[in-house]
Amino acid sequence: MVKNLFSLGKSIRLKDFVKDDNRVLIVAMDHALFGITDGIENLGDMIDTVTKSGADAVMIGLGISHNYQERISGRTSLIATIEARALDVEQAVKMGASAVKTTYAGKVPVDGGLRQEIISTASKCEEWGMPYIAELVPADPAGKYLYDVDLVLKAARQAAELGGDIVKTIYTGNPATFRKVVEACPIPIVIAGGPKVESDEETLRMVKGVIEAGGAGVAFGRNIWQHKEPSKMTEAIAKIIHQDITVAEALQILM
Repeated sequence: MVKNLFSLGKSIRLKDFVKDDNRVLIVAMDHALFGITDGIENLGDMIDTVTKSGADAVMIGLGISHNYQERISGRTSLIATIEARALDVEQAVKMGASAVKTTYAGKVPVDGGLRQEIISTASKCEEWGMPYIAELVPADPAGKYLYDVDLVLKAARQAAELGGDIVKTIYTGNPATFRKVVEACPIPIVIAGGPKVESDEETLRMVKGVIEAGGAGVAFGRNIWQHKEPSKMTEAIAKIIHQDITVAEALQILM
């Protein structure tokens, strides 16, 4: 991560959750914005669990974040999921967030009003010294993710072009293809976990592949807090990201 390109405020906040190795494990728990999701009914307890197990930050909705002040303050970093509105950026600053994130899944490259919303959000984040995670995910009209390398590359690059500091998108299936995405994008990339993965090994290989390709890390939700042992899965992923352990070694943590 090229730190000297950021304002002082952004640099300070980025260091809250991006570690000295320029890598990060974010646990995304903002899914309840779209309705209660199995695994995060008790959000406070899950925040405690993943924080103790190695998560660098938790990602939750801005509107609910004040309910978990004691769980977060001084213990982990808050990444606030917001609407693409200037008012929300200011509110996130007041809440002590280390970054904000907006979410979009659909046709890429984006155009029209959404394009302007992202630019405006990036501008307001620059004004307030707030790191901006722009989530752009290629998806079909039904919302199904499209793992086409060219589309993912376009999404990542556009997130950078429109002013994002970090892009959240999806993994293209292997380190060789994902490296193309990383090399075309001048800002750090974290990947979403997407739907619950069938096997632990598949989840861990995804994480390892991102790191091998030069990605910054992951922002996983279901594949952590819907796991039978969320604490162990968090620890396993954190050690792949920050300690470069192998998939085989990570699987041993889950035993």
